[in-house]
Amino acid sequence: MRTILSVDDDPKVLAAFETALKQKGYEVFITTDPEEVARILTDHEINLVMLDIRMPQKNGFEIFQELKKRYEKLPVLFVTAYPKSFTMHSDEMIDLWKNEFADGNTDIMYKPFTLDLLYEKVEGLIGSATGDEGE
Repeated sequence: MRTILSVDDDPKVLAAFETALKQKGYEVFITTDPEEVARILTDHEINLVMLDIRMPQKNGFEIFQELKKRYEKLPVLFVTAYPKSFTMHSDEMIDLWKNEFADGNTDIMYKPFTLDLLYEKVEGLIGSATGDEGE
């Protein structure tokens, strides 16, 4: 069974992800605390991390950079209501786009979204809940 970790500062968003993804057969871990991410990844085999961008303690980009240092190939799906977060023209953002986000293991989904889009993005990164491709 494929496992997903969702990190968001809004418990309602996390509950919605958990319900929707469990209905498709994924095992889902959720947290509002970015500091929990490392522990969850150590304790469980996670196939995909879903990251909100704007969070109070640590933003999604910071978590992403920490993840890629330890788990280079771990797929990440950014989920954000703020498209401007990805259209900044800073050197750091351009560098991330060129070197990190273009790896085929990273995608973006903007809120609000449909369940069909959620399932499409998740399956595009890790396949179905059972690990079969193209289901």
